[in-house]
Amino acid sequence: MLRSLRLTPDALVLDAGCGKAALLRDLLTLAPVRGVGVDINPSFIAEAKQEWLAQHPADTRLTLIDEPVEQHACPADGYDTILCIGSSHAFGGFDVCLETSMKWLKPGGLLLVGEGYWKQPPSAAYLAVLGATQDELRSHAENAARGVAQGFAVLRSATSSDDEWDEYEGMYCHAVMRYVASHPGDPDVAGFRQRIQHWHAAYLQWGRATLGFGYYLFEKPDDRA
Repeated sequence: MLRSLRLTPDALVLDAGCGKAALLRDLLTLAPVRGVGVDINPSFIAEAKQEWLAQHPADTRLTLIDEPVEQHACPADGYDTILCIGSSHAFGGFDVCLETSMKWLKPGGLLLVGEGYWKQPPSAAYLAVLGATQDELRSHAENAARGVAQGFAVLRSATSSDDEWDEYEGMYCHAVMRYVASHPGDPDVAGFRQRIQHWHAAYLQWGRATLGFGYYLFEKPDDRA
C-alpha cells in the first residue's frame, strides 16, 4: 500500500495519531518527503524525536507535535498525503476521519487509512469482552463504501491475514506475561495476568474469526484536471 503512494519530492505527509511515528519515520527514510506526526502521547512524541535525531541529526524534514488531531492546524495549502492507521478515533471516528481528511488534502491527494471491520456478526459474549457495540464497526466492503460516500475514489484495499493477527495478538500477550514475570513486586501484576489471559482466550474463541483489519487507499478528486 505504501508503494502505491505517489510520493513526489518535498510532498507533505501527515501521520494522524502517529504514536512513536515509526511508519512515518520509515517513510521519510525511503522517500524525499516531509512529514508531520501528531499524537496526544507526549512520551511517544519525545521518543520519536530522540530516535529520529539520533539516526538523522541533520535532517529537518520531520515535525512531531504533541496535540489532539482534532485541534491540529492544517497548513493553508493542505497535505499531499494523510496516513491514519488504526487511529481514526483520534478524529472522533472513521467517518469524521474521512470527512476531515477530505478537507485537509490537496486536490488529487491520497488518504491511506487502516480500520477494523467485522468478518462476521460478533457474538454478544465477544462484544462484552471488547466493551463494544456491534454498530461501532462495519464490514470491509462497507468501510470502502463509506470513503466513496465522502467523495473519495478507492484506489486499493487490503486486509490483514490471520497469520498477521496471530503475530500481533501473540506479541501483545507475550509482552504482558514477560512484564508479569519480571515485576513480582508490582501489586497490579495479578490483574494484568488475569486480564491478558482472558483477552487472549477471547481472541482465540471469537476474535480471530470475527474481527478484521482493513487498509484503504483513497484519492481526493482533482477538479482541476
